[in-house]
Amino acid sequence: MRKFLFCLACLMLLMTASALADTYTFNEIYASVDIPNDYEVVLTPYNLSSNASWMETQGMDYDATLNEFEAEGILLKAYDAENNRIFVLTALNDLDGQTYFDLNNQDESMRKEFRTNHTNGIGYSTLGYAYSSAKWANYKGTTLRFLQTKYTLRQEGEQVCSGYQRRTIRNGYTITLDMQVRGRAAKDTDNTALEKIMKTFAFSQILPMPEVPVKLTVSSTPPTETNDDTFTIKGTTGKNAKVNVTVISLGSGGSKNYNVIASGSGVFSVKVTLPGQGVYSVTLTSETEGAKVAQRLYSVTYRKGMLPVDVTLSPGEDLGDSTTISGSTVRGASIQLSVSGPITYNKKTTNSNFKFTVDTSAAGTYQFVLAVTKKGLEDRVFTYTASRTYSEVEMNSKLRSSAKKVTYAQLTKNVAEGKAVSFSSYITAINPSINEWVLTVATTKSGNTYKNSVYVICKEEPSFSENDKIKVIGTYSGKYSVLDADGNIKTYPRVDAIIVEAD
Repeated sequence: MRKFLFCLACLMLLMTASALADTYTFNEIYASVDIPNDYEVVLTPYNLSSNASWMETQGMDYDATLNEFEAEGILLKAYDAENNRIFVLTALNDLDGQTYFDLNNQDESMRKEFRTNHTNGIGYSTLGYAYSSAKWANYKGTTLRFLQTKYTLRQEGEQVCSGYQRRTIRNGYTITLDMQVRGRAAKDTDNTALEKIMKTFAFSQILPMPEVPVKLTVSSTPPTETNDDTFTIKGTTGKNAKVNVTVISLGSGGSKNYNVIASGSGVFSVKVTLPGQGVYSVTLTSETEGAKVAQRLYSVTYRKGMLPVDVTLSPGEDLGDSTTISGSTVRGASIQLSVSGPITYNKKTTNSNFKFTVDTSAAGTYQFVLAVTKKGLEDRVFTYTASRTYSEVEMNSKLRSSAKKVTYAQLTKNVAEGKAVSFSSYITAINPSINEWVLTVATTKSGNTYKNSVYVICKEEPSFSENDKIKVIGTYSGKYSVLDADGNIKTYPRVDAIIVEAD
């Protein structure tokens, strides 16, 4: 009987757990995922019409949304309005999907190339993505390797969103699980929410590896910017493979081709000379018998006298407690970062690589000016404007951690105005005033006698009654003057409340 009851309890627990999430299956990629029921709306390509009313309230056009799902390979969008985030699952049968097909069956050099294409900006910067981290994680069952990333996305100079991703290539698709946040900085809690969903993701079938493109790893890529018309592309590919570099001028449309044969160990080196100043599209291909052609695309800007600068990490529109700006330039260049705002910063260095980490924990708007100079080359200046904002939840959390627990004696003598404080007390009176409420509270109670009064100013009507014990968290704002029964002025400590809660 006891064993039966234990099994019944386990069954009920499993039924309860499954009721807290819905499972979505995707035949295109032979996979499924569970979405918790606390997401307000879940959109898929197949339920857009049934959610048309909700989409209209969000200002979403049905046809435009359907086109977006098709163009971007969106299989699912789940909206978490309470936490201001959107979970997006995409699967694209793109060039990477065709090149790698299954990263679990590729060698370490191919996986490294896929990972570093995120962090060095080569693979996704043209789409507006800036990745601040990318590392592999190995999940259980059929899921296996996924790249864990943190990013910001900017388009036309404006930040669209930031967030965390899990990405891999499996069954010929680039598969991305993306937790997006808008109007604020991405936080650890967003990553935790993504990981909760990620742990439910599973493949029902793994397709066999087809004929895939020849291995192609580039160790020396074309420069994004250059003042020299000549550069060299180096790497490894299939042994004795035919390597071709095509250079196309985006201004004139003219082109040049360079061809070499890789060595018996697959090593190749191609020296490229640009025909003139301008912007170029550079295509690198490798071809060998028994494999598909492998291809890499690059963009190169060439201008004489230009000081090449590659800013790999720049501020997003929404800042966190710290902000990093990093990149590279030519050797011996002078790099200076000046920051004006709630917290100022100024630092100068001389090197080819640079990295500045700035304290941006104070709320407000910051302007970043990155100046790169070198004698004989034109100066480069990059300007960014971004803000550090706090939601009400974040403000309250920050206040709780910074507020000093004080006694009545400290409130009357040893607390500076504007200081965050917290204390426990009893409500002795509640009185409305102009655009605010005034609570008279006492920090000491003996029987029915209250002592040590403090006047607490609230912006909204409190939900408590007289004699309730409360905890006040706010800022000390000097003295509050009142007339006593004899017409004499008496002063008491005053606190502007931000949080008033039961104690």
